[in-house]
Amino acid sequence: MSAQHTIDLPVTERQPAAGALARTLDDVVALQRRVGALYLRISEGPETDAVVGSWDAESGYPLPGLAVWPLAAEPWWPAGPAVWIARQLVQSSYLLGDRKRPWLLTGTEVGRGADGEPLVTNVTPLADVAPGVSLEAQSAYAAWRCRDFR
Repeated sequence: MSAQHTIDLPVTERQPAAGALARTLDDVVALQRRVGALYLRISEGPETDAVVGSWDAESGYPLPGLAVWPLAAEPWWPAGPAVWIARQLVQSSYLLGDRKRPWLLTGTEVGRGADGEPLVTNVTPLADVAPGVSLEAQSAYAAWRCRDFR
């Protein structure tokens, strides 16, 4: 993307409530159980996303919502919510970078991105995710992947 554009994304809050922080994988699981449709976003944060939005990297087109990772387990997933959430944290970790951080939000799904990811508007940031949660998720997901199939 050569030029920065503003996209109209209704954001009800600009920052997670009172510096809320999910310190453990269990914190993320508990929050998902409480709110239901919880999403993970890895970006410079809600403040920046409210101005910049999401873009399709290949085409350069602005997306109609923020690209997110769903943290509510799919009905076909038999391993439970903790492993699903750990998997989502691990699978999205390639997006972490200099100023990019993981944070949790709710919102209204308005479509899908080119890779099938949900796009959400009416975003409410709920919490940042502490750095240690990523390591905990990697451990939990690796243990599940190495499970005994007998």
